[in-house]
Amino acid sequence: MPTGETIFLTLLEVSILILLADLAGGVLSRYGFPRVVAELLIGLALSPYALGSLLNAFMHLELFTINDYLLFLTNLSIILLLFASGLEHGLSTLREGGIYGVLAAVFGAITPFALVYWALTTVGLQPTESAIIALSTAPTSLAVVAGIIEREGLTGLPSTRVLITAASIDDVVALILLSMVITTVGAGGLTYGAITAAVKTVALWVLVFILSVLFIPRALNRVGEEVITYASLVVLFGIVLIMTTLGFSEVIAAFIAGVAVAESRSSQRVRETVNVLLAIFGSIFFIAMGLQLNFRYILNTEVLVVALVVSLAAVVGKVVGIYPFAYLRLRNRRDSMVVSYGMIPRGEMGLVIASIGLSSGLINMGEFGIIILMVLITTIVGAVVYRREACRVRLTRTD
Repeated sequence: MPTGETIFLTLLEVSILILLADLAGGVLSRYGFPRVVAELLIGLALSPYALGSLLNAFMHLELFTINDYLLFLTNLSIILLLFASGLEHGLSTLREGGIYGVLAAVFGAITPFALVYWALTTVGLQPTESAIIALSTAPTSLAVVAGIIEREGLTGLPSTRVLITAASIDDVVALILLSMVITTVGAGGLTYGAITAAVKTVALWVLVFILSVLFIPRALNRVGEEVITYASLVVLFGIVLIMTTLGFSEVIAAFIAGVAVAESRSSQRVRETVNVLLAIFGSIFFIAMGLQLNFRYILNTEVLVVALVVSLAAVVGKVVGIYPFAYLRLRNRRDSMVVSYGMIPRGEMGLVIASIGLSSGLINMGEFGIIILMVLITTIVGAVVYRREACRVRLTRTD
């Protein structure tokens, strides 16, 4: 097929998928389910391994397929999502969270990671695959949590600030863990050399982060407001290029760029532009995750059982890791449980880790399916439980 025709088919495919995902998301959101669930399900349903192949045969077109152009748009979507995440965080989250908010985020990420890793290695899964799957359970989906808070009007609850802080910071913890896991795997296992390399990687990560936050905002503050958006995009893709050249993942680079730009005076204008871009490209990543999963793996009994075990361990690990520090901050058991429930949903960061693992050959399609199912289960369960309990607390305080 000519290159031009393939490009237009890909653009048509993406447009159809985004439209359907948006329509499905609108329906599901009425019942309290996050839009990411609809995006994943639309991708699964219309993948070339499911209904997509039937529609392609019926139309005599390779419309629903996975090609280099779709993967390019998926990578762009990932970079924009992590850039937006960094923009939302900034350094203010670390300042406002306090020590207990930071500790809740750290232990809320490390506890499920350790618990899931132990469970998977105990049942016989290899350390590398176990580490990637476990790592995908570490970060909470800030987008899901923020959506529920905004939709249900929960911003006034004492638990909300702690929840937003913990959900924001655990992304940083997950990115640091990701760097360490990738370095350790690349060094051939958990040896002294691998540990030393991991420490050096994290040190370089922190150095780039500090230098970016110190110098990029100052440079952007000297740029005219009319070109600040373009200058920020130059910063974004410049840092992505530099850090990928140094061996880092592009998701880490995009996040650092977002935090650095967030410290500039015109960050709100950049945030508004990025939100417009995300309205177009943001859902592509989640849809593509569904597209890439062969549907038959979800129907595999072993995959289903392991996914349920991982989901249970992810929920328990998150609650156990968060609750003590939420309680120390809030001094209220019910509010602390609300924070713990709000941290259950997984989403964008977990799927980014799954995507990196699959594209790097660190996990296979079955293990990728485990992560997709875990994200769906924890997102649905966490969103429903958190919304119900938070609304009950709000009603109690209103009365």
